[in-house]
Amino acid sequence: MEGLRFREAGHEDYPAMLRVSAGVHNGCDFLPALFHRWVDQHNRTVLLAELDGTAVGLISTHIVDGGETVLVQAWRVHPSCRGKGVGRLLRQYALSQARQHHPGLRRQRYSENAAIFDSKPQTSGGGVREVMRQTVLCFEGRSDTLVSHLPSLRHTLPTDDVTQLTPPQLHALFSDQAPLHTAIGGHVITSDCEGYCITPSNVKLLDSGNRKVFASSTRDLTITVSHSYSVEKGLRYNIDCFGRDLDSVKAHLATHMEGVTRAVDVIRFYIYVRADLLEGVRRFCAGAGLRHVFCDRQQVLVEKDFEVEMDTIPLRGSA
Repeated sequence: MEGLRFREAGHEDYPAMLRVSAGVHNGCDFLPALFHRWVDQHNRTVLLAELDGTAVGLISTHIVDGGETVLVQAWRVHPSCRGKGVGRLLRQYALSQARQHHPGLRRQRYSENAAIFDSKPQTSGGGVREVMRQTVLCFEGRSDTLVSHLPSLRHTLPTDDVTQLTPPQLHALFSDQAPLHTAIGGHVITSDCEGYCITPSNVKLLDSGNRKVFASSTRDLTITVSHSYSVEKGLRYNIDCFGRDLDSVKAHLATHMEGVTRAVDVIRFYIYVRADLLEGVRRFCAGAGLRHVFCDRQQVLVEKDFEVEMDTIPLRGSA
């Protein structure tokens, strides 16, 4: 496309990011809160697409799993340029750059709405596979409402040993993989749509950027990972839940919610949970005084293997 160029974003491109992201997530977009952190983060690249000097697209790539996987995130195109191939070219360029700088990459990993994923023809042998499927519940409320409702809920919950893990404890958990495999149902753990293999090399990534990891094992092992940050509407609080026991998951949710210590008019919780625990988690959130914001949706974590040979697309900053 004539006039389309790609370049790495810097802190000064915050206004350009806002232009591309206008209207995303209805006031709860994560990117304005994380943009500056991402620009500085080791092994992460944020790329802008510019058409005749105006920002029209953005994408982020993050190298994880000891250099074997690239996470593709925040892939977005301004409404004025959708349907014109900008997003496809930007993604191709981003992945080619990632592979050029990290020749050990074996796969890309990304999150996708299940309705979109299921609508695509999935051919065998194409290297695309579904890694995990979670249902996302969205509830909203105020911090003072949580303070008034949670104590009565606590009396109905088991006294599980819900503990925030330190880096050494996280390392030990990731080193003894059999119980963790059972809890998460596979080899990848997620936090806020970012998927990490359960290897010690990823411990530092899970223990950074305002993330908190909690574990309990009174019954089956239950793991929850939270990631919170300020957004336009107030506070966005993401909680990924891994475990099969509903009461343990509820005890974890109560612990996370009790950790909201500052006064916030609007807290929006995005809770990622197994499908068979949905109804119990819904009732718990309602009992905590939270309002169900919109219809539940499913999110799919997807992996796609790279071909042995690098794709033959332009590796310069233009297309």
